[in-house]
Amino acid sequence: MATAVISEIMRTLHRIHTQLSDLRSRIVAGPRQVAAHTAQVEAAEAARTGVQEDVKKAKMAADQKQLQLKTSEAKIRDLDAKLNACKTNREYQTLTEQIAADKMATKVLEDEILEALDRIDAIKKTLPTAETAVEAARKLLGEAKTRVATEGTHLEAEVQRLRGELEATERELPADIRDLYDRAVKQKGAEGMAPLDGESCGGCYHQITGNMHSELLVGKVVMCRSCGRLLYLPERTSSG
Repeated sequence: MATAVISEIMRTLHRIHTQLSDLRSRIVAGPRQVAAHTAQVEAAEAARTGVQEDVKKAKMAADQKQLQLKTSEAKIRDLDAKLNACKTNREYQTLTEQIAADKMATKVLEDEILEALDRIDAIKKTLPTAETAVEAARKLLGEAKTRVATEGTHLEAEVQRLRGELEATERELPADIRDLYDRAVKQKGAEGMAPLDGESCGGCYHQITGNMHSELLVGKVVMCRSCGRLLYLPERTSSG
């Protein structure tokens, strides 16, 4: 078989294998993209849940302090009522001091309640941002699923078309070259072939021998002794 024909077949096979490798990578990348967007949705939802939990905890803390305040106020009212029943100045003084201390504690509680309510408001203000992040992440996930599904259908169809072209081209290989080709493709896939680059392997750039170059020129396919790729003449050389 003529040198130009062999080189053309090998170039075509290499192109097809490279295209198939690229298509398969893109097909595999699709689900990974969906998974990445799914993880982003989950992270956004977790962040939103965290904000909601913070609001809930802040409300519980405020409610507890308000309950303490009511209890303290009831105690003060009870002590105020007892003042009228005091029989001695000492007892009256003791109750007065206790009421003063309780009122001071009540003032502290009131300040803490105001701080707790301010904290609730501050946390609530972050909730819309968290909600927006969830909606945006879900939108991107939906778009990714649609895109991947559409592209996946197209990519699979292209893979089937190229497989048919590959099988047809493989049948054109002479038996001796087909054996070498089958082994190379089985081991390395699209990386099992490379064009000659000057006097070197186009894959690993290891220089070939003069004898190997001569064999290529007479229509043979040779194997790079460094990387094991099958070498063929590039298009610019095959017609020479």
